[in-house]
Amino acid sequence: MKSILIDLSGKISETTISILKEIEEVSRKLNCPFFVVGAAARDIILEHQFDIQPQRATIDIDIGVLIAGWDHFKKLKNELIRTTRFGLSRQKQRLVYDGNFPVDIIPFGAIEDENGSITLPPDHDIRMSVAGFEESYQHSIPVKLSSNPELIVKVVSLAGLALLKLISWDDNPERQNRDASDLLFIMKHYLDAGNLERLFDEGIDMVEDDNYDYDLASARFLGRDIGTISSPSTKNKLIEILERESDSEQGHKIALNAMQNDLYRSEPYKKIVDHFNMLLKGLIEKL
Repeated sequence: MKSILIDLSGKISETTISILKEIEEVSRKLNCPFFVVGAAARDIILEHQFDIQPQRATIDIDIGVLIAGWDHFKKLKNELIRTTRFGLSRQKQRLVYDGNFPVDIIPFGAIEDENGSITLPPDHDIRMSVAGFEESYQHSIPVKLSSNPELIVKVVSLAGLALLKLISWDDNPERQNRDASDLLFIMKHYLDAGNLERLFDEGIDMVEDDNYDYDLASARFLGRDIGTISSPSTKNKLIEILERESDSEQGHKIALNAMQNDLYRSEPYKKIVDHFNMLLKGLIEKL
């Protein structure tokens, strides 16, 4: 999982480039590093780098921003609004670019509590988990999105994205179907996304297993990579979520949520559960 610059110039939409260029300039001015997360990151890596078509269209951009305090976050939002390209929305973490494109700005860093959660100002009445953002940022990938104008931004790795999807699934019931199906999509395509050669170098034990299955090996290898980048506390949280669902007498809720997507509706429930159990196995192997 080396952080080598990826050049995707000419493949990214002008709107995405315009939005991220504005954010890059303001964040550099205020010294608050950011990285692209969410569905936009998924599309940048899977679709534009590896030509793996996403299961659903991206309608917004999510970024994680490393801040020193809430005043820092307020300055960032104010500076973006001052460009006249961004406007406020009803959601405290969201700005809207040119009146049409939602941009969620998720702060992390010094403002987190001991559980990896934040409460958004000014009322601090909305709690959000940002567990895993720190390590996902540290292992993000530099990507050149444009040559003219030159724009290089950090994008969450697929392992980091899967980590954040699992945390989000557990934290936000409104997103559970999307997070679960996105996570399953990443698991199924992880080896196809530049990791097959690594499997034979670093995971030959999986290939030599009598029960070798390509898709399940993909999920297990992803689990190992997530375990590699995760802090002990984050790793324990991920294992706790997956073990809880694996042991649930009411059924594996993450698998059931994933099956709400038309892409997976006809797949055997047991096979989907096996994917999540292999993800768990890979995580535990990295303890």
